[in-house]
Amino acid sequence: MLGAIHRTYRGLLKHPTYFLAVVVTLMLGIGANSAIFSVIDAVLLRPLPYPASDRLMQLYQNNSAKKVKKSNIAPSAVEDWNRMSQSFTGVTGAYTDNLTETTGELPEKVVCGIVAPRFFPVMGTPPLLGRGFTMGEDQMNGPAVAVISERFWRRRFNSDPNVLARNVRIRSASLGVIGVMPESFRFPAADVDIWIPAQMPKAVMESRESRFYTTVGRLRSGVNRASAQADLNTVQAQLGGQYPATDAGWSVEVDPLKEETVGGVRRSLWILFGAVSLVLLIACSNVACLMLVRASQRERDVAVRFSLGARRSQLVGELLLEAVCLAIPGGVLGLTLSMWGSDLFRQAAAKLPRADEIHLDWRIVVFTLALSVLTTVLFGLIPAFQGTRQKLSSVLAIGTRTQTGGRQVVQRFLVGAEIALAIVLLVGANLLIRSLSHLGNVSLGFQPDHVLSLRISASWGETGNPAKVAQRLDKTLQVFRNTPGVESAAFLSGLPGSSDPYDQIFQIAGRASDQAGEKLYSDMTIVSRDAFRTLGVPFVAGQTCPETAPNSQAPLPVVVNNSFAQRFFPNDNPIGHRLLYAISGNKIQNEIVGVTGDVRDHGYAADPKPMIYWCGQSGFIPDPYFLIKTHDDPASMANTLRQVIRGIEPTRAVYAIQPLSDYLDTTLSERRFQTLLLSLFATTAILLAAIGLYGVVTFLVQQRTREIGLRVAIGAQMHHILWEVFRQGAVMTLGGLAAGLICAGILSRLMASLLFHVSSLDPVTFGIVPIVLMVVAAVALFFPARRAARIDPMVALRQE
Repeated sequence: MLGAIHRTYRGLLKHPTYFLAVVVTLMLGIGANSAIFSVIDAVLLRPLPYPASDRLMQLYQNNSAKKVKKSNIAPSAVEDWNRMSQSFTGVTGAYTDNLTETTGELPEKVVCGIVAPRFFPVMGTPPLLGRGFTMGEDQMNGPAVAVISERFWRRRFNSDPNVLARNVRIRSASLGVIGVMPESFRFPAADVDIWIPAQMPKAVMESRESRFYTTVGRLRSGVNRASAQADLNTVQAQLGGQYPATDAGWSVEVDPLKEETVGGVRRSLWILFGAVSLVLLIACSNVACLMLVRASQRERDVAVRFSLGARRSQLVGELLLEAVCLAIPGGVLGLTLSMWGSDLFRQAAAKLPRADEIHLDWRIVVFTLALSVLTTVLFGLIPAFQGTRQKLSSVLAIGTRTQTGGRQVVQRFLVGAEIALAIVLLVGANLLIRSLSHLGNVSLGFQPDHVLSLRISASWGETGNPAKVAQRLDKTLQVFRNTPGVESAAFLSGLPGSSDPYDQIFQIAGRASDQAGEKLYSDMTIVSRDAFRTLGVPFVAGQTCPETAPNSQAPLPVVVNNSFAQRFFPNDNPIGHRLLYAISGNKIQNEIVGVTGDVRDHGYAADPKPMIYWCGQSGFIPDPYFLIKTHDDPASMANTLRQVIRGIEPTRAVYAIQPLSDYLDTTLSERRFQTLLLSLFATTAILLAAIGLYGVVTFLVQQRTREIGLRVAIGAQMHHILWEVFRQGAVMTLGGLAAGLICAGILSRLMASLLFHVSSLDPVTFGIVPIVLMVVAAVALFFPARRAARIDPMVALRQE
């Protein structure tokens, strides 16, 4: 057997171009398809890593009158729903807080999951070590305990098996570790390090307006999503009658937890999977095309051997062995590529939900390998069946080079199909490239250069004393401003260019809409005095936030953006107008003191919206984003600023410290990932199509060697021979080009949501892609055409 394999590989290596073309094609088809499906499987197809995860639902509240959609839930509502609903075995909630853990040598920022009662029983995942919280530990003044993540256990405690006897220190409190959750458990956020019971005071538990819980319920067996939503809406209607001031007008929305986790990336991932599936189809078509060419070349040899007494089983076995010998190196290289690719995608797609779960999926590897091997074997056996089925005379007539050969319809069709599929991928890749180019040229409305962003760990519990929070933040800003190398310092409640600002309901004093009770809506963010100067945001009218706070009787100053002024004051000067709010039962007045230029607060792809900048109301945000404008490279100031904070607040951790321009660059990482992958697939597809075109035209030239030699002998010029070869390739190319453009025009509409300032029928794209394809096709056709033009007529006429 080893001798037969050795002879087979020795024979294949006598035709290195054919051998490498098939192996490389198999490698690309298997590797790319397996790697991408690993992403699809991990993110979209595989159930969430919780027991019976399909019964976990995320719960929201909506209020159409207030234009509030998918609001978080108040603790009191969580308890009411859990008590009154008949559809859930339990309802619970959680929120995250960035706190400081001081067990180690240096303070470390940790993400804490602050959880409501029944949290771990509802989620259903058993701890890796220890246990979850008991009922007594969920209550105010209960035991000081914590459950830690496996990730934190390994990092902080070096996987100590006796960790249940140790403590973690959060702020000034020492919490006993009672459990370790497995790596797969990542709720309510993927980066949670420690879970602690909420243990909220009675006033917070009874508040019906403080909506901050991310809420989850586990459906009872036999209850579906629709009936659960109807049940909760009935409960909410009862609560609205009981508490009309806070609960009337609110409805409940029930969505599968998995859909809430991965729904935002579903379309883009399926588009990528469709793209890589086209690559697999092209790869199989290419293998089939190359094998058919090889089969046509061997039909005469097989027929002669059969006529001389060779058994059909012997010939079939030899050809089968050859097909397997082609498939083995292609499969091995494809598996290597898929393993490397899945690791690469896990790193490149780090911002995708469940990205850490991406690994090579052996089911799709087996399927893809089997499909590729089947294609290789099927088309590799064709000469055996054809050569042993036909009469020797007819095979010799077809196979000899004294004949012009058949039309090779199947090969031509396969090449045209490859070109059509490559066109679809080229169009998609070019649309994404043009979108990314437009995004890169978008002005965000501010200057991120020489600005360093950072955060300092703090708890939302500190906002119970807003004056103290404001004093701490003002002190921090003053220390930053006095640091050598710092030009200015400020803070914002959300980073511009990538944040999700708060929605704010307001009225305009003195307007008819005020008397009618009409509600107006705008985004809102909190800024310190130097925020606009630090970011280089221009002013259209008025002034920036005042240096000193107004007295308690005066309206609080606010700055609005140009979009706000144009929408709500189209024919008026907004300076001096007052805005009215009702927040937590308190009536607040703001006075507009300035109008800034528009800033793209929602990111590169979102147009600016009306924005209200609250000046200096820092007591409401314990851990804002600090922005430090530096004279030199902002990254060089990172360690200096860490030391500055350590000097004034040694128990707090500095985190998320990086140049603002780098942070903004990461907001485009997902789009770059999509564009890179689709571009790679398109490049692979066009190369495979070129290989197929080259192989078929080369075979056609070989079939017509005697004819070409005869034409040269009677006076045909070289350009006539070149034109004839190019004409045959052009027919296949143009047919595939036309079909591909039609398909691309239809399928590109599916990409509309991924595009930015580019039409799905972008004329530039649909003009450039055919040119690129024709250039590649011309290069692929040049070599067999040149070979045909150089045929020696004497040598050709001697061939049989």
